[in-house]
Amino acid sequence: MQILREKVEEEVVEVGKPLHNLCLAIRDLLLERVSADVERSSPAIAELAEKLRDDLTLYTMGKREPYSFVAGADAGSQILPLASRRYAVISALVYTLPAGSRHFLQPESMSFPYSDVPEMNGVVNVRREAKLFETALHFVKGHPDVELLLVDGPLAFSNWWSMAGREEDRRRLISAVNGLLDMCREEGVAVAGIVKRPSARYLVYDLGLQNQTDLPDSFLMLQTLKVGERTDIFSPRSAIRKAVRVSPFMDALESPIYSFYARTSNEWSIPPIRIDAPAFCLGELGEIADYCYGSSFWEGIPLPIVKADEEVKVSKRFISGVYGDIVGRVSRSSGEISHLAPYWGEGGWLGA
Repeated sequence: MQILREKVEEEVVEVGKPLHNLCLAIRDLLLERVSADVERSSPAIAELAEKLRDDLTLYTMGKREPYSFVAGADAGSQILPLASRRYAVISALVYTLPAGSRHFLQPESMSFPYSDVPEMNGVVNVRREAKLFETALHFVKGHPDVELLLVDGPLAFSNWWSMAGREEDRRRLISAVNGLLDMCREEGVAVAGIVKRPSARYLVYDLGLQNQTDLPDSFLMLQTLKVGERTDIFSPRSAIRKAVRVSPFMDALESPIYSFYARTSNEWSIPPIRIDAPAFCLGELGEIADYCYGSSFWEGIPLPIVKADEEVKVSKRFISGVYGDIVGRVSRSSGEISHLAPYWGEGGWLGA
């Protein structure tokens, strides 16, 4: 089988060669380069996909809804970029089906100087995920009769999470994840994490292919799985241990997490989703997979996740309106509206 790992290649452009249209030059460059890469790599990818179909245990999912009370949980964050500081707001929401009720906790805000933008991104990401699991935990405590809880995001966290944010934020996230899983186990609630755009290589590591391909799991599974098929489960923790050191973050999660890939859309551009489930839910794996497939009406994403995403998402137009309200309040109270000057280039959507 041809090795799929390729070296980075650079185009050699003749210095001084006149170019009369930059956009056309860029278009021609990408057209030639991407098309050539696809033509060159296609045979090896097809061969690998065929080998994976032979080696993997695959299951067919059914379009059914074995649960009558399901909830989806999602989180969001918004940034208000002023010239003085950047303000961030995080929130999370649980949406229930079929009732359509919404459950959320008080949103949180924080501010950072522009010199701390890289740290801000990590803190916001980790706190947003912690808020997601805390909100889901609060929901389950009040609704122990929920049968299935789908969380937008992973239950198997990569090594990146061991470095993101601050130590106290990471401890908060670990505590929230462990708390939710403990509550779901005690109440008999099935819970799964839905990774809509997986970029990990857990399955590649699990199969020992990391030296043969640099492709992510999701792309390989797009070539391997047919619509309505899913892989068998594998352990991301064990897979990472085969290739790299397991992060302290992953080891801090008390419940073992297992994953599988499921192709829920027939669109050529939509890769399979990854579904993470704790060990205590393995007895319901078929039901969870079938529900996710049966409720995936939009881009292969289960309906509870779609609805939670719609409800928690805050538009730039809304933030622009809030910014206008802030300008009005400061103008009336102190008149120091120059302190609210937006970061250069952001004035268009902030209404400045």
